[in-house]
Amino acid sequence: MVDAKTQKRQKFESVYPILRDELLGYLRQENMPQDAVDWFRRNLDYNVPGGKLNRGMSVVDSVEILQGRALSEDEYFKAALLGWCIELLQAFFLVSDDMMDQSVTRRGQPCWYKVEGVNYIAINDSFMLEGSIYFLLKKHFRTEPYYVHLLELFHDVRPFRV
Repeated sequence: MVDAKTQKRQKFESVYPILRDELLGYLRQENMPQDAVDWFRRNLDYNVPGGKLNRGMSVVDSVEILQGRALSEDEYFKAALLGWCIELLQAFFLVSDDMMDQSVTRRGQPCWYKVEGVNYIAINDSFMLEGSIYFLLKKHFRTEPYYVHLLELFHDVRPFRV
């Protein structure tokens, strides 16, 4: 039997493949070469979902607390999507920070730039992770009255982190 904490994590994790596929679909729509799409998928899968996910899952918890009730499927998806945007932001910071600090491992595996064949391409890859946030926000929130506030929130956090 799965405990409540594990169920929450699994539900949150179930949103990641949807977002990843949207990002990859956009690259295909823009006629990116398949090897570039495959590289980006590898970047996403290596750097985004592997941590504790506390930041992302706390977004869902916060929305539930603020609503004072269980979320509808659409509300949950949007809250989880925002949570994954936080995880993308964290991945962007970590990939670039690991290079600056010349770190060797992250989450028990080689830092992204240390993976064979990556090296300085990780700089571009970190920007791709950050850019993914704004693609997802625009796709899912641009008609919401708080869209500009979300953009500003992500923009305001960035200059003080790297």
